[in-house]
Amino acid sequence: MSGYAPQKMVYTGSSMHPVLKASDIMHVSPGEGDQIRRGDVIVFFPPGSNDMVVHRVVSTSDHGVMTRGDNNNDADPWSLSPDRIVGRVARARRGNRLLAIYGGTRGLLYASAVRFFCNIDSVISSFLNPVYHRLAETGLFRRWLPDGMRMRVLSFSRSDGVEFQLLMAGHVIGRLLPGKNEWFIRRPFRLFVDEGSLPQPDACISGDYSRSQAEAV
Repeated sequence: MSGYAPQKMVYTGSSMHPVLKASDIMHVSPGEGDQIRRGDVIVFFPPGSNDMVVHRVVSTSDHGVMTRGDNNNDADPWSLSPDRIVGRVARARRGNRLLAIYGGTRGLLYASAVRFFCNIDSVISSFLNPVYHRLAETGLFRRWLPDGMRMRVLSFSRSDGVEFQLLMAGHVIGRLLPGKNEWFIRRPFRLFVDEGSLPQPDACISGDYSRSQAEAV
């Protein structure tokens, strides 16, 4: 696998937010394991999986490469051998903008800053979340949602089940991953979502939805 890398790939997920966002088009440079540095953002196949993952390198050694998502609290539980690495993300296109994806020391500093501000946000959210969720339950804000902002649910078949994505005006605002018990919905969009109308976790397990199936919410 180390000799192969698509030139362009579409990013999905939230673990590398904000350096990468869903629908960004990544430009991937092929690279062998010995060319990978701490701080690089790489595309790889986790051990025992055929689903590609995009995370940042946190350490390299003779035992393998360790990775972690910028938006994740913990490092990944695997150690990558060189043949599992597809390549390094050199840049990404977001709409009309071409973004440099920094690696090395600069990449590590950026990832540390992201986690620092995420921790601050988590502390603030612990005080505001009860009010936020109570407002969402009232459904008050859903009445103000224009018809043109109607939401859609997309489903994607994965090796471990079905992933659901909730879109508003073409932007991903929520996800339900296989094996998870609840939807992750970005703030403040939960105020506009009727969660009772969304597919529930058992649909992820049963596989009742096929790849790219869409329904209006």
